[in-house]
Amino acid sequence: MRPTISARQKRRKKKRLQKQRLFFLLAFIFLTVVLISGVRFLGSFQALQNKADWAKSLRQASQAAGTNYLLYGLVDNGGQVTIEEIFFLNYPAAGTSFHTVFIPGKVLLHRLESENDPGRFLTGEENGEKEVQSFYTPSHFYNEGGAELLIQQISFFLDAPIHHYLEFDYSGIPVLVDARGGIVSRGDVLKGQDYFNYFMQGEKEDEPLEKALHRVSFLGDLLEVLVEKKGKLELYHTINEVAPYFETDLSWKELRDFQVILEPFFNSPGLVVSLPGNWRDFDGELYLEPDFLQLAALSGGLGENFILPRELVTVEILNGSGIAGIASQVGELLEKEGFQIVKIDNADNFEYQRSQVISRLEQVEPAKEVALLIPEAEFFKDPLPDHPAMVTVIVGKNFLP
Repeated sequence: MRPTISARQKRRKKKRLQKQRLFFLLAFIFLTVVLISGVRFLGSFQALQNKADWAKSLRQASQAAGTNYLLYGLVDNGGQVTIEEIFFLNYPAAGTSFHTVFIPGKVLLHRLESENDPGRFLTGEENGEKEVQSFYTPSHFYNEGGAELLIQQISFFLDAPIHHYLEFDYSGIPVLVDARGGIVSRGDVLKGQDYFNYFMQGEKEDEPLEKALHRVSFLGDLLEVLVEKKGKLELYHTINEVAPYFETDLSWKELRDFQVILEPFFNSPGLVVSLPGNWRDFDGELYLEPDFLQLAALSGGLGENFILPRELVTVEILNGSGIAGIASQVGELLEKEGFQIVKIDNADNFEYQRSQVISRLEQVEPAKEVALLIPEAEFFKDPLPDHPAMVTVIVGKNFLP
C-alpha cells in the first residue's frame, strides 16, 4: 500500500527537524570551540600583563613630555637576578621615533626616597663628608623589591616618570630556541645554549652599548621567529611559552599597537644616547658613575623638541686633505665647543676638496650642530646603527686652520 500524502509530509517534516537539530548542534559545537579558543587566547596574553596596583598606577603620571617606556633585560641565576642593561625610551606625543637612553646594568646609584631627594645630585665629597656613600646597582634594587622598586628608583634617578615597562628574562632564551630546533645565525643553526652564549657575550672588544645593541638585534631575531604565522593555536601556545620570561603592564591590545612603533628599535635603534658618566674600577670590576649635570640637561630636554646636549654628541674626525695635524686642530675646536671626540684618523684618501659632515643617525640634528662649525662643509646623511660615532667629519682641502 502506497503511503498517503499526509504520511510523506510527516516524513519530510521529520527529516527537516533532524537537519535543523544537526545544524544547531554543529553551530553550538563551533561556538563553544570559538569561545574556548578565545578564552585561552586572551588568557595567554593576560599571563604577560602585570595587573598589580603599582603597575596600573604608572600610566597616571603626566605625559606632557611624551610617553616613557622602560625596557630591561635580566638573567635569573637561581633566584639571584642580574640586570644586564636598561633602555629608557621617550616617545613624544607627536613623534615618529624614540629618544633612547642606554643605562648599563653596572651603573652606580644612590637609594632615593623621592624624586626631589637631594642625594640624587650630591656626592659625599661635595657634602664635605669623608665617609664613602653607599652605592647600589639596578640588580640590588630588583633583588630587594622586584620590578616595582627598580622602576621607582630609575624614575627618581632620571627625574622622569615611567609610564610603561617591558621586562625580558634572558634565562628563557635557551628553552625557546631549543623548542624550535635552533635558530639560524650567521649561516649556522645555533642550539639554545650556543645561541644564548653568543647573545650574552657578543664580541669580546664590544663596549657596553655595543654589546647591549648586539643583544637587542638578537632579541629582535628571536621575537621574529617566535611570532611567525602558524595559526591561533600555535600562537597562544607560543605566548604561554614566553610568559614565564616576559612581563609588562601593557594589555595585549596595547602591546600589539606598541609592537608596531617598537619594531624599528630592534632593527635600527636610531639615536641611542649612553648615560653620561665615567667608568670607575672597583676590585677589578668597572662601574659607571653618572655625571648628574649632563644627566639633568638630558632629562630636561625630553619631549617633542628634544635637543641632545653637545657633551653627549660623539664625533669622529678624519683627515681628507693630507695636511698634517689638521684633524687634531678640528678636534680641539669641536672639543672647546662641547662635543665629545671619540676618534681622530686619516680618511680613505687625501683628495677631498671640500669638508664633509655626515650624520650616522636618522636624526640629523646633532650633525647639523657640528656642521655649523665647519666652514663650507657639505652635509650628508648616511645612517650606520653600529657606528662608534654619531657624526663623521672629513676635513677637506678647503678648510682653513
